Amino acid sequence: MERIQPLSRTWPLFAGVALALGMGSFDGASVQGIFPYVAGGLSTSNDHALWTLTYFIVHWSLGITLMPWTTQRFGMRRVFQMAVMVAGIGTIISATTSNLWIMLLSRALEGIAAGLLVPLSQSLFLRHSPERQHGLVTIFWSNAMLVPFFFGPALGGFLATDLGYRSIFLLSLPFWILALLLGSSGIPKDQGRKNMPPFDGWGFGLLYAGLMSLQIVLDQGEEYGWWHSAFILKMTLIALACFLLFAWRESETAHPLLEIHFLKRRNYWLGLLLLCLGWAMFMGWASILPLWAEEDLGFNGFWASLVLFPIGLGAIPLSTQMDRLRGLLGLRRLAALCFSIFAFAYGNAYLSPISSLSDLFIPILLIGIGVGMLFVPLTLIILSGLDSEEIPSAATTSNFIRVFSANIGVSLLSVYWTRYSAMAADHFRGQISRFQSHQDFSAAMLHSMIMVKADTLSIDNLLRLSMWICLAAALIAYFFIIPPSRMKTASGPQNYVEEEEEETGFAASAKAEAADGARTTS
Repeated sequence: MERIQPLSRTWPLFAGVALALGMGSFDGASVQGIFPYVAGGLSTSNDHALWTLTYFIVHWSLGITLMPWTTQRFGMRRVFQMAVMVAGIGTIISATTSNLWIMLLSRALEGIAAGLLVPLSQSLFLRHSPERQHGLVTIFWSNAMLVPFFFGPALGGFLATDLGYRSIFLLSLPFWILALLLGSSGIPKDQGRKNMPPFDGWGFGLLYAGLMSLQIVLDQGEEYGWWHSAFILKMTLIALACFLLFAWRESETAHPLLEIHFLKRRNYWLGLLLLCLGWAMFMGWASILPLWAEEDLGFNGFWASLVLFPIGLGAIPLSTQMDRLRGLLGLRRLAALCFSIFAFAYGNAYLSPISSLSDLFIPILLIGIGVGMLFVPLTLIILSGLDSEEIPSAATTSNFIRVFSANIGVSLLSVYWTRYSAMAADHFRGQISRFQSHQDFSAAMLHSMIMVKADTLSIDNLLRLSMWICLAAALIAYFFIIPPSRMKTASGPQNYVEEEEEETGFAASAKAEAADGARTTS
């Protein structure tokens, strides 16, 4: 068994892997507030520029499913190197292409790499740190992933405004190279196992086809008229057929890509539903609010993206205290409180065409507090009642579904914002009498004023709808989730840090390494 080395020797591993993890998050977050800039560079619309985020998220979720088999077969070092190189190739293509479809291909490469790095980095950190420091290491891992995600939109907006959006990818390339050098020197060589069961290629192919078909429906449904279009109807049927075949395949094969039988458990599917709801709504609003600030309030990419800055101020400090809060309130009450805070934040946000960014500071800060409270209670609820040997596969399935749910939130909120804006604009035009004098405004100015007011009213209505959905989620969390203390097993996780260790599948390995190190020292 490999003995755990002191930090003075393992710092290249932690620095390189954390940098790669942070860059993966930054690749996804940096475009959230600059869709008009991306649209201009690719000669397309803002709606099509939004695909650069949704396609990234699709492949981010798929990358999570690849990590368990690839690391056991090829070893963590080689998988890390391959993920960073794939991300670097995608970054170069993103920085140089002016074609939308090539841009989507590069974003797919970046997403696959980012998806591999999330569970891989967690596994490496826990394996190469003593058990007594696993709580601190988990906080370090979480912040390495979350800090670029929360503050990336503001940095991306600043770069896009001053240097052009391509500079985001050009300037990130040296950091990918540095991460590759540090990680390669710090991660020990491991050859993997050659006697592995075969990879579930059929399952992966069916899942990929189903997700891409569904994504086409979500991205292009509004443009084609949804199911009134034969093309959208065909893509919907293809997605449904692929998902049904995938479910059948996973239930029949001996070594499935995802263990979907966990969805039969009440706490698993209900906790996962709530987690996906909270995450999808947050991602949707994180994409729409900067776009609204740019298109309707006239802010540039930096100031529009800065509207999301308070999220990190609320989420990061609170996330480090969640294990203590879990002991004080209990998981069920903590989940209900989380959605209550979300509901208050969405209900307290009021927008108008003369709003300033400071008007959104408190609601966005409260959303950040809700995000900081979202993952710990619901993750433990999802995994409650499971034995330790079931947790890695159950966590992989839940993480895949949770990551992909962000796409649904981004796409649906964008679609309904567009639809409600069009309805509101039509209503406002109907209120303008053809006999009323509007000599103070030109036709173009009047049209612009109507669209700004319609867009803002549409967002306000969606905020109220989000409030009611979160209130319903809070009631469901409190009344329908089974208290995990009733389902606790002797071999299951007892707290958040222990759950994080079990999720990676290396808890027993870490304990054995720590014991071996203690015997060597004595």
